[in-house]
Amino acid sequence: MKRLTPFGVLLIFGLIGLLTKNFGLWFAFGIVAFIVVGVMQNRREAPKPAEQDGEAKDGETEV
Repeated sequence: MKRLTPFGVLLIFGLIGLLTKNFGLWFAFGIVAFIVVGVMQNRREAPKPAEQDGEAKDGETEV
């Protein structure tokens, strides 16, 4: 697994909740973590300004 997905985070928090018999509390934390992980992954994957200018990427040649 290369990175943790938002669903994976929710699943982990849900399992902790089941094991501790405090599912409602841990599931609420899981929902918050789900949102945070999803936002952070979308922010990290945004295209860089150099790629928007049409510059050649590694291994490509411009014509």
